[in-house]
Amino acid sequence: MRLKSLLFLILVPILLTGCGGGDSENSAAHGISQLSASQGCMNCHGSVESGTTGVLIVEEWRASAHNSSNAAGCADCHEPGPWHPNQCGKCHGGGGFPVTRNPDQAGKCGKCHGPSIPGDVLMALAPQHYGYSSAGALPRTPRASYLSAQYQGRCRACHNPHDNTLTQQHRDYAKSLHGDPKGEAWTHYDFKQDNRAACNRCHTSTGFINFVTSGFTVATKGFSTEDPSREMLACDACHASYDFKKSIRKIPAYTAGYKGSDGVSKASFPDLEGSNLCIPCHSGRESAQSINAIPFANFTGVNFVNSHYLATAGLMYMQTGFTNFTSAGTPVTATYSYGDSYTMFAGPVTATTPPGQIASAHRRLGTQLITGDTHNTAFFVPGIADKNGPCVTCHMNVSGVPVRSGSGHSLKIDAAAFRQLCVNCHDEEGTHEKVVPLTAENFQSEFLKPQAEGFEDALKLMQHLLLTKYRISFNMTHPYFYDENFAPAVKGVRDWTRGGTVNGRKLMGACFNFNLLTRDPAAYAHARTYSRRLIYDSIDFLDDGVLNLSVSRTALDSGLKHADGKPVFVRDTRAYNSNGSMTTIFGETTDAMIYLVGWSRSTGNWNAIERP
Repeated sequence: MRLKSLLFLILVPILLTGCGGGDSENSAAHGISQLSASQGCMNCHGSVESGTTGVLIVEEWRASAHNSSNAAGCADCHEPGPWHPNQCGKCHGGGGFPVTRNPDQAGKCGKCHGPSIPGDVLMALAPQHYGYSSAGALPRTPRASYLSAQYQGRCRACHNPHDNTLTQQHRDYAKSLHGDPKGEAWTHYDFKQDNRAACNRCHTSTGFINFVTSGFTVATKGFSTEDPSREMLACDACHASYDFKKSIRKIPAYTAGYKGSDGVSKASFPDLEGSNLCIPCHSGRESAQSINAIPFANFTGVNFVNSHYLATAGLMYMQTGFTNFTSAGTPVTATYSYGDSYTMFAGPVTATTPPGQIASAHRRLGTQLITGDTHNTAFFVPGIADKNGPCVTCHMNVSGVPVRSGSGHSLKIDAAAFRQLCVNCHDEEGTHEKVVPLTAENFQSEFLKPQAEGFEDALKLMQHLLLTKYRISFNMTHPYFYDENFAPAVKGVRDWTRGGTVNGRKLMGACFNFNLLTRDPAAYAHARTYSRRLIYDSIDFLDDGVLNLSVSRTALDSGLKHADGKPVFVRDTRAYNSNGSMTTIFGETTDAMIYLVGWSRSTGNWNAIERP
């Protein structure tokens, strides 16, 4: 007995030293570094690679904030017993002490990063991570959280468990609309409930993952009905693991069923590699096909068909807008018809664009079709801007050029985007005073702002006509279009014939286009020509009920003014001064008129057929 006791007293300190002591909190309290406290673990496990990243786990931990800030060692997360492994058991029988093999799944991260841990180094992020408590009542102001009930025990969805250091990608994502816990897209409804089952495919991470990994099967039931948490779009929505660079989800090209989950009206989008992830949620929920399917007699009492929000892909690929203001075969000019004018030209850049069809360099970005594009043949060469589609190319990173900070996870079109991409094509802009060379620093003010204002002014003219000619007002809250014939009572429009004197389908179509474009404030960049034609034709119908190229006259007669009292629409004798290339804006012509109607880039004259 004395010998066994003596051996016990000798072995225990050796075992504790050899395995990190199993009590790194006590080690830290005594001034022992986590590196020292974890050294014993490394002696046995130093050659183990992460099954996800393929990097030595020891090296990941050494680079982490847990190590550099002396915050947590191996034992803090894995919690081995004080004699792990039980060395005595090798000779005297008995097993080792239990080890937490998956601390994340076991909830161990919450020991230091819970919602109410005093002194938590991540407390600044606690409101985003714990916007809701799974056990508590809903706060008065709904907010989503990174750590919804479905993500408890799944910190690895966004974090490498061994190198937990926040990257620039994490920080930029938190600045994006995808990462905003107060964002309307995540908080407006409890999207995981049964009554929002079809919505959760885009308004929750869990629903999105289920959608894109199930062959785009629309859910008929929610995935949770009791917990109060609301999800945002977490990292694992687009990345299958925390080995982020190598785990971007690969999903097939998307086909939208605009009339709902029955898929009667299908619209196919091209295969755009990484941008395929963006299209399912940015193609819109309804299209003109939904309006065309309504029996004509029903327009005396039917709810508005809502395009939904940020239908950017639907606009860029010309799948959404209402165009049936006249028959597709009606000529616009001697060389093309209205049907031609809403046909997407997607051929190789060396081909001649058929008359009237809509070509788009923006639509070719991130595809092989951009190579050799005539906008800049020196820039658009193989390997530059020809991968992962336009969404990734513009909002994240351009292939073949230096990577943006945070790989563009803020999704902002900012100075980095201008420098990487935009100024390679848009290198100057004519104002009333001079031609301005465009740079990353002035691109927003000198180019994008005037373009955006022209687009917004054109929408204001649509809104003005709806109110003055049809007694229809617009508000961003549901049901959006309100019948002023019942004012001051609040009532959504249901009689689109306005008492039997108007073509109800076309009036709803014009309202559909207005809502569609209003909900994508950057439509002027995403689909410039398509958006201009949708606006022009909507106004051309709204002003007198027929398409007769009357829009510029309607704009001038509207009397719309800016806040400074200057008219919004002025059409001087030309659009631009010109000497064969774009120069300064001519005379009193306004940006709004330049946006609204067509003009020649080579001469600066207004086109004989004013429709853009």
